[in-house]
Amino acid sequence: MVCRPVGGLLARKETASRVSSPGRSGPNSGRLGTLGRNTFWGPAYYDFDYALIKTTPIGRRANGLERADVQFRGEFFNLFNVVNMGLPANTIEGSGFGLISKTAGTSRQIQFSLKFIY
Repeated sequence: MVCRPVGGLLARKETASRVSSPGRSGPNSGRLGTLGRNTFWGPAYYDFDYALIKTTPIGRRANGLERADVQFRGEFFNLFNVVNMGLPANTIEGSGFGLISKTAGTSRQIQFSLKFIY
């Protein structure tokens, strides 16, 4: 597809596709492939998240109930820091077809918080 400016706007002009489609010439002219859906799968994805929560009551009222709670939270995302590989490149005419060049997800992340509940 080629875009050319026309009066300040871009007009689209269709050009010949580089990939053969049914009804055009080529090695498989007019024939669709028989490969099923979801035939190819990417690498497995492993993610283990974990949280530790400790609630501590503070202060007492005359009737014996706590006045407030302090809650400490520790949250760990991708605890074991497993590297998850991304999907392979799927551009057929590209030089890196089928190569994995990126990761999926994030590295280990840890966050701590202190919460006051009254």
